[in-house]
Amino acid sequence: MITRPSTSRVLEDVVEELTRDIMPSLTDPAQQIRLHMLMIVLNDCANASEREISVMRGEIPQYLGFASDVAAATGDPGVAAAVEAGQMGDSLVLSDVIDDYQRASRAFSTAMDLVMDTVNRDFIERGEDILRMRMDNERAILSGVAAVGRSAS
Repeated sequence: MITRPSTSRVLEDVVEELTRDIMPSLTDPAQQIRLHMLMIVLNDCANASEREISVMRGEIPQYLGFASDVAAATGDPGVAAAVEAGQMGDSLVLSDVIDDYQRASRAFSTAMDLVMDTVNRDFIERGEDILRMRMDNERAILSGVAAVGRSAS
């Protein structure tokens, strides 16, 4: 009986079985390398599945807050419309969160494009900080290390 029926646990169990039962039977070094590479991908997927919803839901307000501030400061209707379209729903279903994340990312990109075009240094620096946060979160997800202040989305 699976006591922890999560995507990450299922993937970890698959990797464990491949390591224990399949890897020892492979004698071809090229096949061993291929299997090892596939197991790395499975481990990365297990790590991502633990955190991706939490990370996306944590980043969405950052993107929308930035875009909303840009819209308020510039009066740009395109950025304001992107913010309105980017509001986060309540669903924790991965595909719904991904949709929310994509809309919020579009709002952020629209706002960032505007501040880059107008060379607004304060907003550019703030946007770059948000992009650094995003890269740190992506690294944490792929390495399997939880980002500080985030819990497993």
